[in-house]
Amino acid sequence: MFSVTCTVLSQGNRSPAMSLPSTADVVVVGSGIIGAAAAAAAAGRGGRVVLLDKEDGPAREASGRAQGSLRVQGRHDAEVPLAREALELWARAAEEGDFELVTGGNLYLRTSDEELPVLRRLVEQAHRAGLHSVELLDAERTRELVPSATGPLLGAMWSPMDAHCQPRKGTEHYVRRAGRAGAHLAYGVKVTRLLQTRGRITGVDSTAGPVHADAVVVAAGVWAPYLAKTVGLKVPIMPVVMSELETEPMKPLFSQTIRAFGFGARQRPCGRVVVSAGLNAKVSHGVSLSDLHGLRYWLPRAISFRENLRLTIDTRRILEQLRRRSSLSMALVPHRSPEPQIDRPLVDGSLVRLATVIPELRDAKAARYWAGLVDMTPDGLPIIDGAAGPQGLTVIAGLSGHGFTLGPVLGEIAADLSLDGKTSRPIDAFRLYRYSAGQIDRPEMMV
Repeated sequence: MFSVTCTVLSQGNRSPAMSLPSTADVVVVGSGIIGAAAAAAAAGRGGRVVLLDKEDGPAREASGRAQGSLRVQGRHDAEVPLAREALELWARAAEEGDFELVTGGNLYLRTSDEELPVLRRLVEQAHRAGLHSVELLDAERTRELVPSATGPLLGAMWSPMDAHCQPRKGTEHYVRRAGRAGAHLAYGVKVTRLLQTRGRITGVDSTAGPVHADAVVVAAGVWAPYLAKTVGLKVPIMPVVMSELETEPMKPLFSQTIRAFGFGARQRPCGRVVVSAGLNAKVSHGVSLSDLHGLRYWLPRAISFRENLRLTIDTRRILEQLRRRSSLSMALVPHRSPEPQIDRPLVDGSLVRLATVIPELRDAKAARYWAGLVDMTPDGLPIIDGAAGPQGLTVIAGLSGHGFTLGPVLGEIAADLSLDGKTSRPIDAFRLYRYSAGQIDRPEMMV
């Protein structure tokens, strides 16, 4: 799979022949973009790093199923400095290897008059954050950027600095970097609990045995609350499912990432067009007993976005939770996650709406569909914290469907917190304590 050394263990088995290193400086749990970048950064600074993932390879869950947009535009003010640095790190990484990085900018297309106030607010927010290249365009200037957009549109919000890439390839790039720096990579290994003594992390236990370490980074996506609970830490995350499709190859039509109410898209260098449900996309969530954790934070957001949230009762999971007498037991975390249910009509409809703006896509045929689990937080901001639990524990989770961009800088932050116990990067707005400190803000859009 890679040119670096890694261990692939069969799930649930322990074998002396397949043993992990018994000690490390840093254990990273999860090999999505955050875990991969964290392992690469920590190992690159000389740390002895063990990267563990329950799946059979990297980027099998959220990161490998992301839309691939790398944007600064349209973010919360607190995220902008991290996103700007992350884009620089992505550009440097592209000098080392090919993961289809395209710096084509980002367009929020406007297709109705009602959308104009939202885009104006986003432009004002961008300017306050120092992103003065972000601007509103009329229909004529928008078509100068995207000549193929001959269908009805009223204009756009334009950010020329943004980019996109193939997310699985981007994650694998950081995994390779971690391996070259000396990190030990182990797949098919489920971490079963965090180990602590007298308020300090001492490592992890896993299906392949314990690894003792002074620092652990939990970058486990929707499974982060389960692992955090083993040391008494509450992490309010709601898993939701987002669906996408990819067309058969088309001629070059646009280089930008396109976002709009009802559709989103980017075109890969190979010509395939990746289509998502766009701004305020409808997402799915299976209700179970784990939703009782942090319900007071979630309920206001769920009510605000009830039209964007498709709820079903996850009877199988509820029965398993009752059998385990716990809604967040690590026994409920699968050794290999099943495929999320794909909402094909939703993304088929998004392709139809995209084709009204870019008519040459009317004959585009979907070549594949997929869905990914997204770790949403009540306020739509990530959780980045190295001081919420036992000393030596760093939790980075809750990227809320727009965090793939931040992966490289979050890896640097994880390395800072793990090796130095602090970081100079601004992360106060993302501390876990915000949920218990008072009222939290609700985001303007669901995704």
